[in-house]
Amino acid sequence: MRAIVLVIGLLCACKSAGAEDMATRDVVARLFAATTQNPADLSGENLANLDLAGLDFKHANLKGASLFGADLTGANLTGCNLEGANLDRATLTSTDLSNANLREASIRRPSIYASMVPDAAEAPIFREANLERAWLEGIFDYSDFTGADLTGARFGGLNPRDSQGNIRGPILRGAKFVKTTMKGVILERADLSFADFSGSQLDGANLQSANLTRTIFRDASLRSANLFAALLDGTDWTNAVVP
Repeated sequence: MRAIVLVIGLLCACKSAGAEDMATRDVVARLFAATTQNPADLSGENLANLDLAGLDFKHANLKGASLFGADLTGANLTGCNLEGANLDRATLTSTDLSNANLREASIRRPSIYASMVPDAAEAPIFREANLERAWLEGIFDYSDFTGADLTGARFGGLNPRDSQGNIRGPILRGAKFVKTTMKGVILERADLSFADFSGSQLDGANLQSANLTRTIFRDASLRSANLFAALLDGTDWTNAVVP
C-alpha cells in the first residue's frame, strides 16, 4: 500500500513540475512572438513562482497578473502594464520597470540582493513608472524612482510593529526620488537615510518617525507633510518648502 502511495505521489510531483515548465515555455514563446507594437496579452494570468529571469516582456499586458514569487532577475519590464499585478515575494534583482504601469500593484517583501549586503547595481529601476496607490514593503535600498508617480502609495506594512513590539518600517537607504510625485505617500518609520528627493512633490506625505539622516530635499515641496518625530540629522532642506 505504501508503495502505491509513493508512486502516486511521484507521478503528481512530476506532473506539477511539468506543468510549471510548460507554463514557463508558454510565456517565453508568447513573448518571443510578440513585438512592442503588438505586445503579448498576459493579463490575469497566473505566473506565480515561474523562472522568468532575463526575459524581455516587450511592453506586455500583465494587468492583474500574479507574479508572486516569480524570478524576474534582469528582466526587462519597461513599458509593461502591471496595473493591479501581484509581485509579492518576486525576485527583482536588476529588474527594469521603467515607464511601467504599476498602479495599485502589490510589491511586498521582494528578494532583491544576491547577498545580505545591498548593492546599488542590483537595485530595481522604477524610473517614470506609474505607482499610484501601489503597496511596497521590504528593503529597497538604492532603488531608482526618478520621475515616477507615487501619489498615494504606501511603503511598509499596515502595522509598523511586529508581534514582539519591535519598530519596523520600509528600508530605502540611498534611494533616488528625484523629481518624483509623492503626494500623500506613506513613509512612516521608513529608513530614508541618504535618499535623494530633489525637486520632488511630497505634499501631505506621512514621514512620521522616518530616518532622514543626510536625506536630500533640495527644491522639494513638503506642504502639510507629517514630520513628527522624524530624525533630521544633516538633512538638506535647501530651497525646500516645508511645513
